[in-house]
Amino acid sequence: MRRVPLALAFCVALLAPAFGQDKTFDLKLKKEARGDKVASKSSEKADIKVVIDLMGMEIKNNEKNEEEKDFTEEILEKPPGSKKATKLSRKYTVSEETKDGKTKKHVYAGKTVLVEKKGDKYKFTVDGEELAEDDAEDLEKEFNKKDEFPLENEDFLPGKPVKLGDSWAVDAEKVVKSFGEDSPMILDAKGTKLSGKLVKVYQKDGKQFGVIELTLLLAVKEMKLDGNATPMKPGSKITGTVTLDVCIDGTSHAGSEKATLKFDLSGEIPNGKIAITGNVVMLKSQEEVGK
Repeated sequence: MRRVPLALAFCVALLAPAFGQDKTFDLKLKKEARGDKVASKSSEKADIKVVIDLMGMEIKNNEKNEEEKDFTEEILEKPPGSKKATKLSRKYTVSEETKDGKTKKHVYAGKTVLVEKKGDKYKFTVDGEELAEDDAEDLEKEFNKKDEFPLENEDFLPGKPVKLGDSWAVDAEKVVKSFGEDSPMILDAKGTKLSGKLVKVYQKDGKQFGVIELTLLLAVKEMKLDGNATPMKPGSKITGTVTLDVCIDGTSHAGSEKATLKFDLSGEIPNGKIAITGNVVMLKSQEEVGK
């Protein structure tokens, strides 16, 4: 076998990254389909402060909430063209929330929940018995209520091939419309800015993975508090970063994500004003466990 001269080998090693920079990646996240089975772990920590000034009297409320979930989900039915599965099962290992230092385990922790859409709503059963409304509160919020942040990770993708290190802007008008009039908040398209960047690519288990960094600034024009529309002052915003370390060729649900959101909102209410500040940190990891 002929030896490659040391100087030539050094040059090849030095130039290889430069040649690799010309490669483009069509970023795709795997869509859920019937038969998918995924192990999911997630946690969320929120520290939100609300200060209300009513005719000179200040009322403060500081909520510190934590949620933790660990379950294996299997998609049982998902009609063609449907955005969400209409029938799925979740085998929960952990499902609990902590408020004001008190931890509450959900009644379905350690059990399997069947989630099935009937009519225009999802129903939840355990061992053939439908969960009581109070016991299914967390599931109701996830499946039947308008999401406070209706953005999906796919909404941040560029829609065209990109190179390692490329950045792209996300259509603010599309984001604003996704919240809609019945959302807990209404955004201002002029001040809303979202962008993404592909910062790393690598191979894992024969699949293409990548790290995507997302930055968002949501200019909040209106909040719905206790069902009432409350105009927010100019400059009210939610800022955040999301880091996705996921399969980007559309062949696997495996990966992880971290999202950090910061709230800085203020507005006028009858006979006073309100300020909402705080942070939310969300972590999630997924692993495919076969079909």
